[in-house]
Amino acid sequence: MDTKSKFSDQEQPIVLLQESPLRNLMAAGMVSGVLVKGVSGGFALEVTIGGRPVILANTRGAERLFASLETAGLLLRRMGLERFDVDISKYEPGRIRAARPERSAAMKAGRLPKKAVKRNEDDSVTKLEK
Repeated sequence: MDTKSKFSDQEQPIVLLQESPLRNLMAAGMVSGVLVKGVSGGFALEVTIGGRPVILANTRGAERLFASLETAGLLLRRMGLERFDVDISKYEPGRIRAARPERSAAMKAGRLPKKAVKRNEDDSVTKLEK
């Protein structure tokens, strides 16, 4: 999916790629470099494939942002990558998502809804979809 990246210094279109295809390309040895780029409120992953930058996308097709360098590093380690570069020249501390104080208060008070589960005959649990 080509789109203009709000995190890119360049005016050229940037390719967005979701995690599963990226894992396959990494396993095939097609990735030549990974750059964790600091952006406003977090970090984005820029992967070089065939000399072209590709940005890791979320499930909705937008750029995937990580709240910290640590969470980005953990994902890359799970993908089998041991080294990556970091560019924090554009990093601005902040939040990726807006605060939800009502949700925080509900969590502290123990008022979050429980997920519906069904107990099977062998005492295993099946989650029910809403």
